[in-house]
Amino acid sequence: MGFAIDQMVKQLAKKGINIDPSNIDDDREKLQEQESIRFTKQLHQSERKRIFKSSLVSDPDDLKTVFDDFDTDTPELQRELLQAKKIGKDIYLGSKENYLFSGDPGRGKTMLAVSILNALNSIQSCELSCLFVSVEMFMNLEWTVYKNNNSWDKDELYKAEQCIRKCDVLVLDDLGSETTFKTGSAVDQSTKHKQEVLFRIADYRKSKANIITTNNTTNELQSMYHPKIVSRLLTRDPTHFIQFVGKDKRRS
Repeated sequence: MGFAIDQMVKQLAKKGINIDPSNIDDDREKLQEQESIRFTKQLHQSERKRIFKSSLVSDPDDLKTVFDDFDTDTPELQRELLQAKKIGKDIYLGSKENYLFSGDPGRGKTMLAVSILNALNSIQSCELSCLFVSVEMFMNLEWTVYKNNNSWDKDELYKAEQCIRKCDVLVLDDLGSETTFKTGSAVDQSTKHKQEVLFRIADYRKSKANIITTNNTTNELQSMYHPKIVSRLLTRDPTHFIQFVGKDKRRS
């Protein structure tokens, strides 16, 4: 035992505080381990916040919505809310599946998808990192880099892709709108470049939780994209699918 520790033990003994010198090293190791765990948790929480702040969204206020913001004045809306809450719980408990929110514009798909992310972010014991990405904004960033080869845009794209690759839970918002605003049999197939970009994202997201929102049906998405993209991003499990109905909330 070192001289300093020996002196500390003697000083404490004079004050009536008796310490077993043989346990000091063990206690120090436990304190160091606890401090290391605390520091690691702080770093992880900071990283979670950084990733969420890196979300690609046209209006930052859209990232503030929570479940209580969703109106449930009809049985259908109540069902959609309960389904979304269950999906959030399943993801928190370890689900690494794909989920699909489909329906006409303004039905609350994005609102509930973001609410799931905010619910996960609000749980102190949750270590899952969350990210929201507008597919159209990401594609525009990709195209800007592709066309202009600007170093600043390249850096932004690199950061976005790293967050997409790293995050535990990803919302890909408005899939299909970056390709066409048509519906039914008139939908356009996505361009080769966009499909290559989307395939890269889909490849990043294998074995991770993904929530896809879209105004299109599954059949329409299958017409737009290569089967490999569809297979990697779209769920085949009916319990992972929410069909949004009701009126346009943006006009109400």
